[in-house]
Order: sequence, then C-alpha cells, then structure tokens
Amino acid sequence: MLMIYFILGCVVGSFLCLVAERVPINRSIFFPGSRCSFCQTKLKNFELIPIISILFLQFRCRHCKQQLSCLYLFSEGICGLLFVYNFSEGVSSFTIYRLLFLLMAFSLSLTDIYYFVVDPKLFYSFSLFLCINHLYLAQIFHWQLGLLTFMSLSLLNRLDTFCLGGGDVLLISIWGTLLGLHSQLLMLCIASSSGLIFYIFSNYILKKKIYEIPFVPFLSFGLFCVWIM
Repeated sequence: MLMIYFILGCVVGSFLCLVAERVPINRSIFFPGSRCSFCQTKLKNFELIPIISILFLQFRCRHCKQQLSCLYLFSEGICGLLFVYNFSEGVSSFTIYRLLFLLMAFSLSLTDIYYFVVDPKLFYSFSLFLCINHLYLAQIFHWQLGLLTFMSLSLLNRLDTFCLGGGDVLLISIWGTLLGLHSQLLMLCIASSSGLIFYIFSNYILKKKIYEIPFVPFLSFGLFCVWIM
C-alpha cells in the first residue's frame, strides 16, 4: 500500500512542479501539454513517467539534448515520500489536512525557487482550503497571533526593505494563525537557522556568491519539522 502512496505522490509532485512553473507567469496548467522548456517539443507518454523517465533520459531532452532541471525529479521524489509519511498511519480527516498543509508549503517553495515569489493565486487558494479544513476539524484559530505577526513583520519590513518579502509575511502570519505560538516560533527558528547555514555553505564553502535566497523552502522545512515533532 505504501508503494501506491509513493507512486501517487510522485504523480502529484510532477503536477505541482508544472503548476509552480506556469501559474506565476499566467500560463495554463492544462494547455499546451508537457513540453521541453527549451525546444518546446511535446513530450511522449514514456517521457512523462515520474522519476523513471528523467533518469532514463539522463536529465537531457531527447530532442534538443539540453540539460533538464533536477527540480522535477526532486519534486516527484519529495512528494512521494510526503504521501508515504503522511498516510503510513492510515487515511483520516487529520492526515488529509496535514498533507494539504505540506503540499501548500511545497508548492509555494517551488514558486519561490523558480521566481522568488509567493504566488498569490496559489497562496490564497491553498489558504482557503486549509482554513476550511481547520474549521471542519474544530481546531483553534490563533487570530491574535496572526495579526500580531503580520503587523510586526510589516513594521520590520519598513525598517529594512530587504528583510522579508510581502508574500513571506502573509505566509508566516497565516501559518501562525493555524499553528499557534510555540509551533510558529519553532518553525521560524529552524527556517532561519537552515537558511543561514545554506547561505554560509554557498558563499564560503562552495564559493558561489548569492545575494538573495528563496526563504519559503526553509519555512517549509521548518513546518515539516514541526509536524514530525
């Protein structure tokens, strides 16, 4: 059964990567079908098998031989593991809610990696579904915390415009509203620490100068750590 969950997760991960790539630039997620990003050749069915196809093709387009992004492989594998982790204890209203939360985080992480943006269309859609599920499960909404977080981070952004993006502020505020103070602080601590480690490693170990990093992937990593603790 876990293998079925993994395969399903890989399929969802492939779709989410397509969504993250197209939605922020206002392209349809249905038309045209999957194509090579370089030569625009439509992909055959055997080129769309999650994980297997890109490994078989050795990360190169079969037509133009351009190097393909490893993000699709990463997205498929991570989502497959998320499905296995989430449903290993069975399917329930809570596990569906938790999976939706994690998939929201992962989708927005991809848009941040692609475009350094928290896409509002995806963010508001996912947030609405999350809030409906949160209400259905009779969970507490920490409205005061969410409002305080938004006001504090917005003020901090006025003092330092390079601190956090507006999308990051909204994201942290909404997640804080749903998670509560303890989980929010733990998430932020893990996200900040891992982001700092990544920055130091890239700039001083790999000697690759970076001046801006997508913060949502680190927030998502912090969120995942909160869920498993």
